[in-house]
Amino acid sequence: MPTARKALKEAAGQVGEKATEVAKHVMTPELEAKRQEANAIIRRYTLFGTVTSFIPNFGLDVVAATAVQTKMIKDMADVYGFDIDDQLLRTAITTGVTALGGRILTEIASTVATSFSPLKVFLGSATQAAVSGFLTLEIGNLYQSRMELGENPADIGIMDIVNHIVAQVQEGKWDPSKLSLTRQMGALAGGK
Repeated sequence: MPTARKALKEAAGQVGEKATEVAKHVMTPELEAKRQEANAIIRRYTLFGTVTSFIPNFGLDVVAATAVQTKMIKDMADVYGFDIDDQLLRTAITTGVTALGGRILTEIASTVATSFSPLKVFLGSATQAAVSGFLTLEIGNLYQSRMELGENPADIGIMDIVNHIVAQVQEGKWDPSKLSLTRQMGALAGGK
């Protein structure tokens, strides 16, 4: 469609979130199929990202979250036709730093939350699971939108991810109830 190509060119000329917004409204049958496949990948790996938070070892959970997020990005890159095999280490480092930062913030939030509650272990795990799932979900959304604009996923840096996450929190999109394991299992089974 000529209008879709024109809109994508317009989006490519924009910066950051504006480009992403324009691209979200461009729809072709091919793009719709890719989006559906990428959305399924994001849902699946968000569940895996949430589960990594239940690993009791501080370093091991970060490594697991990094592996999950890197594999998610690789799978989505395949859908959108990007070959990032030579750039997987860079992608892993980017997601690893993000996973580590999320884990440290989660640890701080869990410590504060559990210091006021008799359900210390449960609250700590629940907080960690919600944050890990949210980070995986939003990293997936960021990479998907950028790949739809034609941007190489290996070019997305740590600050791009941080800025995206901060924007999502500021817009009120942080909703731990959307990241429960029960809800995610339903999403994997075909629901939203």
